Amino acid sequence: MRKSQVVFKISDVFNHPLRNYKRYPGVYSIKNIIYDTRCDSKNMLDIYLSPEKKQGKLPVFFNIHGGGYVGGGRRYRSGIAKYFADKGWAAINIGYRLAPKWQFPAATEDCINALNFVNGLAEEYDLDTEKIVIVGDSAGAYYAAHTVAAVFSDELREKLNLPEYTGAKPRALMGFYAPYDLMKTLQMPQPLNTHIDLINCIFGTEMKKEIDLSQMPYEDEVINVLKNVNSNWCETFIIEAERDIFVGKQAEDMGAALEAAGVKHHIYIASEKTAGHCTHLYPFLKSTKALQETIDNFMDGIKNE
Repeated sequence: MRKSQVVFKISDVFNHPLRNYKRYPGVYSIKNIIYDTRCDSKNMLDIYLSPEKKQGKLPVFFNIHGGGYVGGGRRYRSGIAKYFADKGWAAINIGYRLAPKWQFPAATEDCINALNFVNGLAEEYDLDTEKIVIVGDSAGAYYAAHTVAAVFSDELREKLNLPEYTGAKPRALMGFYAPYDLMKTLQMPQPLNTHIDLINCIFGTEMKKEIDLSQMPYEDEVINVLKNVNSNWCETFIIEAERDIFVGKQAEDMGAALEAAGVKHHIYIASEKTAGHCTHLYPFLKSTKALQETIDNFMDGIKNE
């Protein structure tokens, strides 16, 4: 196991009870639904529903978990899925192929295939596919944004040989602590040179103690989400924390790219002392409660359109 995998596995196990302890009696789940038979173990999704909260067709909370590109999983985001199911959404947690076994852009390919699959569930689960909000945190937020970029750019899909998205235009993107400029984030020094190990895992490079961009198999134009924002993009809600030591404060850059493209967007910067990278996943934090009110207003506005 690579050292970055060890780090994120420890994080997943330690944080799981702190993030997912809340119970929602009216919510039930349908788990391990295969959306792509080529890799059954990773290409599954879970659906969380609350029949009591259903009012007409269900809007879709399409969630892509974080985990440093090499870890994480659907179960580690069950808490946030249950929260939105209890708010009247069809909350869907997807799994995807992880590095280093599967390298870039395998995860983006999976996200697009999962989106297409979810559109095909509209009749069975009474989904409103005109109201799909694509959500992700950390690495999952990168893949969420990269997926949206691919949905709205034929050129990007062709360069990366990604599948075409066949559903209705996603209603919105909501990114929590996203490294939109991925290489900028991965070049930030981390203890034990974990950042270099992550680059090697994600892209199959063999860098040692220093970053050598000449080894990169892809140009930044197809990796960097900021360079793929266009006027077709969906409404976007960007969430970041002032004390996020991992991402590198990219909300402003993403906001500028969206502004230049004329895309409606919102930015929330959490400034509380308890706010940091992905702290929105901890329901007991004061900063989470403050952020959740803003998120609820945004999501309710979409749900009630």
